[in-house]
Amino acid sequence: MTEKELRKLNRYQLLELLVVQTRRAEELQKKLEELENTIQERDIRLSKLGSIAEASLQVSGIFEASQKAVDLYWDSVRKQAIELLEDAQRQAEEIVKSAEVKAKYISVLQQDSLDE
Repeated sequence: MTEKELRKLNRYQLLELLVVQTRRAEELQKKLEELENTIQERDIRLSKLGSIAEASLQVSGIFEASQKAVDLYWDSVRKQAIELLEDAQRQAEEIVKSAEVKAKYISVLQQDSLDE
């Protein structure tokens, strides 16, 4: 509406126009508040998502550190197992050799007693 048209309106029409504009302003104010609340809720959600992402990275770091610890432990256990197995094999070989020597000695003794 132009300024000329506004000047031609009477007081009642101006008041009516003012009421309509006030209602429109109130509606727009409510809509603005709703949009601000929506933005605030989204900001909170994004903040929480950021916190969750950070926590996820920290947990991921914990898992990586745990995996490294498990790998180190596993390597240590594997080395010990290999050492124990090698030691057991050496002892078994020594027992077998000792048994063979004793068996030959007994065989020689039996042979000597048979020869006499």
